[in-house]
Amino acid sequence: MATAIVTADLLNVRTKPGLESSVIGMLPGGARIEVQSVENGWAAVPLQAGGVTLQTSRGQAVTGFCSTDWLDLSGTGIPISPDTRFKLGVNSLTHGREAAQEANAGCKFFLCANDFTGGHEIKQAHPDAVVMVRRFLDHNVVPSVDQIIHGLEGASYKGLIYTGLNEGDQLGQNGNDLRRRAQLDLEVARRIRQISGATYAAGTFSMGTPDFTNDETCAIIREFYTPAYNRGEIALDMHLYSPNPQHINQPGEHKWFERRWEFLFTKCGFDPKIRAIYSSECGLDEGGVGGFKAHAYSSEQFEDWCRKYIALQSAPLVVDGVSYPSPIVGGAIFQLGSKDDPRWDGYDITNYLPALRRHYSAIPAPAGRGEAKGLTAAKPKRKSTTRPRKATSSKTKSGKK
Repeated sequence: MATAIVTADLLNVRTKPGLESSVIGMLPGGARIEVQSVENGWAAVPLQAGGVTLQTSRGQAVTGFCSTDWLDLSGTGIPISPDTRFKLGVNSLTHGREAAQEANAGCKFFLCANDFTGGHEIKQAHPDAVVMVRRFLDHNVVPSVDQIIHGLEGASYKGLIYTGLNEGDQLGQNGNDLRRRAQLDLEVARRIRQISGATYAAGTFSMGTPDFTNDETCAIIREFYTPAYNRGEIALDMHLYSPNPQHINQPGEHKWFERRWEFLFTKCGFDPKIRAIYSSECGLDEGGVGGFKAHAYSSEQFEDWCRKYIALQSAPLVVDGVSYPSPIVGGAIFQLGSKDDPRWDGYDITNYLPALRRHYSAIPAPAGRGEAKGLTAAKPKRKSTTRPRKATSSKTKSGKK
C-alpha cells in the first residue's frame, strides 16, 4: 500500500467505485490515507473506526472507494487510470437553491452564474462535483483583467472552475477579436493561478464558433491557447448545443457543433492526452428558438437526447489514426429555472429533471467501447466531403442576470 493525501475539504468514501454507490463516510482535507489500488479513477482504501482498520470475519481489511480527483498520489508509484466518464449536468442562472437540490439528487456538473457562494457550497458539500462559475458582464464593453477578477469575486475558491468573457458579448471569436480575447484569457488565467491556484476555463465560445475552417483562426489558437492548454495553465470552455432537433441523429455533422472541440486537437495542436475541455452550456437551440421546452419535447424525447449526447461526447477522440479517451469532462444543460427572465422560459428544463436525474451518475462507456485503459487505435476516417459550415452563433443571450 502507498500513502496519499486528501486535497478536498471533505472527500466522500463510497461502498463501491462509482458515483452511483452509497456514501459511507468522509475524509477531511489533509488526511493521509493508505491506498490499496487505483483503477478507473477510483482508489481502494481500508476503512477505519476509531483509528482501527475494520476487518472481515476472514481477517481481510474492509474496503471503501474514493475518487482520485481529490487525492495527491504523487510519489506513490501507483499507476492511475483516469475516470473519463462524461458528466451531464445543469446550468443555473442564480438559482442556487434549485442547483443544490440537483446536487443532492446526484448531479455532478454545474455552471452557476452570478452565484459564487452557492457554487462554493455545492463544491464543499459534493467534492466530486465539477462546479463552473461565471459573472454576467456588460455587453459591448471589453472589461479589464482587474474588472474580470473583481466580477469573479476575487477568484478565491480553488475548487471552482472560473470563466471570463461569454460568447460574443464583449469580443468576437475570430480574427483580431479572437487574438485580443486570447491575450485577455491568458492574463486572467495567470492572475487566478497567483490568487488561488484555481482552474480557469478560457474561450467560452458560442455554438458554431470559432471558425476552424479559417487558417487564421487556427493560427491564433495555436499561438495563444495551445501552449497554455498543453502546459496545464488553462482549460477550455465551449458551448456545445445541438442546432436543431434532428442534429443529434446525424453523426457526420456532430463535429460542427456538439463535438466542435475535436478541431482543437485535429487542427490546432491541443494535446489529446490532456482532459480539460468543458461545456458550460449545452442543450438544444435552433436559430435562437430554444430549447427542449420550446420544441415541445416529451420526457422520452429529452431522455433520448441525453443518452445520445452522453454517448457521442464519451466516444474516443481520434488524432492521426490514434484513439484517445474523450478529453471533455462534462456539459451543463441551459438552463435550470426561468423565473428571473421570461426570455429564457423556452430553455427551462425543470419539467425534464426526473428524466435527467437518471443520467447524472454512473455514466457507462458507449456501447461497444472499452474502458479508457483498453482503448485501441481506431482506423482513421475518410476526410469528410461535407461542405464546411460557416461558423455562426444562433443565440446571443443579452441581458442575462
